[in-house]
Amino acid sequence: MGIEMDSLDLLVYFVLFLYFPGLYLFYYLKEISEYPSLHYQSNPWNDVWIPSLARLHRVYRPFFFAYNRHLMIFAYLWKERFSRRIAFQEEILQMKDGGTVGLSWYGLENAEAFPETPIVVVLHTITGDAEDLRLTVSRIRERLNATVVVCIRRGHGNLPLTKPSINTMGSTLDLQEQIKHIRNKFPKAPLLGLGISAGSGLLARYLGESGKKCAFSAAMAISPAYDIEKAFPRVHPTYSRLMALRLRQYFLKRHETILKDKYGFGILDSAKTIHEFQDNLYHIADHPDRNSYYRDHNPIHVIGEVDVPLLILNAEDDPVCVKENVEENLHWFDRLPKTILVKLKRGSHIAFLEGLSAKSWSDELICDYFERMLELFDERF
Repeated sequence: MGIEMDSLDLLVYFVLFLYFPGLYLFYYLKEISEYPSLHYQSNPWNDVWIPSLARLHRVYRPFFFAYNRHLMIFAYLWKERFSRRIAFQEEILQMKDGGTVGLSWYGLENAEAFPETPIVVVLHTITGDAEDLRLTVSRIRERLNATVVVCIRRGHGNLPLTKPSINTMGSTLDLQEQIKHIRNKFPKAPLLGLGISAGSGLLARYLGESGKKCAFSAAMAISPAYDIEKAFPRVHPTYSRLMALRLRQYFLKRHETILKDKYGFGILDSAKTIHEFQDNLYHIADHPDRNSYYRDHNPIHVIGEVDVPLLILNAEDDPVCVKENVEENLHWFDRLPKTILVKLKRGSHIAFLEGLSAKSWSDELICDYFERMLELFDERF
């Protein structure tokens, strides 16, 4: 059914776009443009800031030339690939168990000169690093004049894998050490957390585990999957196969020397879908079985303990983190007083391009939201 709907959507797109531009414009304005859908608990906190965030109450117009979810992902990847390079300052941290993680800083000199400069801590995608988020990092730096630091997980980017263990969802223990290092370096700076795709799962897990002791003043999650045990089997079949191939190449081939003797390496190397890969990852993620892996890393188990302001952004046409994941978890937004869901019908997976120029709507929302949170934080303290 999903494939048939994709085909119909693409057919409508190409027929109208190529042969009936007037009808295409009418269809785009009437059926494609939309107001964001908001889900949250009405309370004094939300009733103050949500009405004041103008972007949440304006029409979102998806990328005019590629609103289809597959075309939008392609456009997003194209923009990222050919975006301007920026100079990150890299810092490597050694963990107590011998593992290696990193911090990719942008705007570090600003934080050193002005110790109270806000720091946005970014958690990257499942096979990404700071280089894959250049446009988002640049926009945050430009609009908020904030320092941005991307927390690089084990085995990602150019980091050596110094311990034979891989976890695609990351480790909250590692993240706690990275945040501790950032906090020790800049004790006066407010910290804001941003998770993107798989990084949003790590963010949610950290927020839930830390509760009231969370280091972030506010946080935002882009395209989360909620319950990862249910989410990975639901990934669109084409993307599931492509992501499995990418995971095998990114982790197993790049780190084959240190991982090849681990029991389960061959099982993962033959995985044909992201679900098969993820469901057997416990073999090389230092867990005795599948249940213990999901117990320790599935964000859904601790989401009820989130205490800081959290904005979540999802798209109904996301082929990776599908709408069923969101619908099953709407009840959390009635229970969590500082958590809000912003949902769009179109935006695909972490893309959310808009207008004629394919500008990132989500990047602007990130900046709007963090700017408003910092204002409220200043007003309260």
